Amino acid sequence: MIIQISVAVIAIAFVVLVVFLITTLRSVTSLLGQTNTTIRELQNEVKNMTQEASELLGHTNEVTMDILQKLHALEPVFDSVKLAGEAVEEVTSSVKQASAAAARTIKEKVTEEACRPIAGTIAKALQLAPVVLEAWHQIKRRQSPAP
Repeated sequence: MIIQISVAVIAIAFVVLVVFLITTLRSVTSLLGQTNTTIRELQNEVKNMTQEASELLGHTNEVTMDILQKLHALEPVFDSVKLAGEAVEEVTSSVKQASAAAARTIKEKVTEEACRPIAGTIAKALQLAPVVLEAWHQIKRRQSPAP
């Protein structure tokens, strides 16, 4: 009888174990089903994102090519601007040199003209000196008594 009770207890324990295993397996099955659904949704999302990323890369490549073409088209303009800048620099340098030379010439002429009246006055005074001396001698002779 003890053996029968022991077998009955073992059978009941086995049934309880099987019930818990069935419950756990059903939960795992449900979880795996949800996981499977989520994975499919993620695959679809990744596929859509991959398509959008590919389209975006395609548009980016088109824009890049367009920009490169426009930059190549602008190269002659930049070269022309560079040449114009160099020409303006040369003209500015020439004007600077010419204005410096003109200023130097004007300064020399002003100095020359400023000295000219003084030199002319001195020359006239030296020319008049003998005449003035002769006139002074004559005035002295007239003023002095005759011997």
